[in-house]
Amino acid sequence: MNSKLLITIALSIFLLGCGGSGGGDVAGATRPPVTAAPPAGQIGDGRLNEILEWARAIDDVPAMSMVLVQGGQIAELGAVGKRSATANALATENDRWHLGSLTKAITATLAGVLVEQSVIDWQTRPLDVWPELDQSIHSGFRDITLKHLLSHTSGMTRPDTFPQSIDDDAPGSEADKRRAWAAELLSQTPVGTFGQFRYSNAGYVVAGAMLETITGTPWETLVSQQLFAPLGMIESGFGAPGDAAMMDQPWGHWDRDNHFEPVAPGPGADNPRAVGPAGTVHATLYDYAQFMIAHIAGARGIPGIVTVPTFNVLHTPIDEGSALGWGYDPDEDWAEGPVLAHAGSNVRWLAVVRLAPQLDAGVLIAINAGGDRADTTIDFLGDVILERFQASR
Repeated sequence: MNSKLLITIALSIFLLGCGGSGGGDVAGATRPPVTAAPPAGQIGDGRLNEILEWARAIDDVPAMSMVLVQGGQIAELGAVGKRSATANALATENDRWHLGSLTKAITATLAGVLVEQSVIDWQTRPLDVWPELDQSIHSGFRDITLKHLLSHTSGMTRPDTFPQSIDDDAPGSEADKRRAWAAELLSQTPVGTFGQFRYSNAGYVVAGAMLETITGTPWETLVSQQLFAPLGMIESGFGAPGDAAMMDQPWGHWDRDNHFEPVAPGPGADNPRAVGPAGTVHATLYDYAQFMIAHIAGARGIPGIVTVPTFNVLHTPIDEGSALGWGYDPDEDWAEGPVLAHAGSNVRWLAVVRLAPQLDAGVLIAINAGGDRADTTIDFLGDVILERFQASR
């Protein structure tokens, strides 16, 4: 699946940072010779986990999983490795995986649902939602819209660190924190050019706060009620999944110099909850597959969670291949047409999704670790999965 593009473009553009990598520098590390890849085989031959284990073992990432959808259904899925690098509990096909910035397409789709309900409009401005900001909003942000925020074309900053005021232990609800941070962000000088692509997690926080304010409902509740429930995503949620005392789900891991360090669910396991609209959703492979299937169908002219015209808005690039919650490549040979893609990481997890609507297919790969070695693992796996997919057509 064009692994070079997958890593060098998708990851470099769509990584959700958290104020420093937190991982070790593996540039000088020596990797043992990579064993030959197993035969790619064909979809449905029962050998997916063998291929996943080969890729996982290259850099000994704790666990990894994959789901491939085709023809409106799950074609195959698998999971290998350990929930924690320092425990014996094995990852399973039913586990939950942190999606990082794949959350952005979820937030954008939620916006599409609310637009169709006439709750908000793509052209709604922050100033329309918060007229009390008239005296404090920077002139460069007076005319930005919900659509600009969701397509990274508002000129808003991409902060290297998050303010302490939105930490989980800071006073106020997550919605209160988003609203306050949005006011602060909108008062600052734009760092990008209005109408041109500049990736911004902060822009999604502002967009999420707009949806919360205009509905009077927290973003998490909106997502659960307006997206998860209709799509049947009954085992999806927010933040690092699982109970630290039970080892019932995979844990995220820091990539240290010579080992992966597990991070138990709880404080410090994810970005602040207030950053939710930009990247805190977790889901099972089955659940996220429903979201993939809905967007592939929408790109093929089949309505679902939203109408086809709204899917077209979500999937149409604005600038530099950035659509609303998706990266967009107009023509990849393997996909016989356009590809919708995204990658996300809170530097403790990594997830990559690629949709090929022309082929009615898509794939999600997730790893419970961040850092260079997780990137490399997906790079190796991508070549074999592409060969496997092509052999099955």
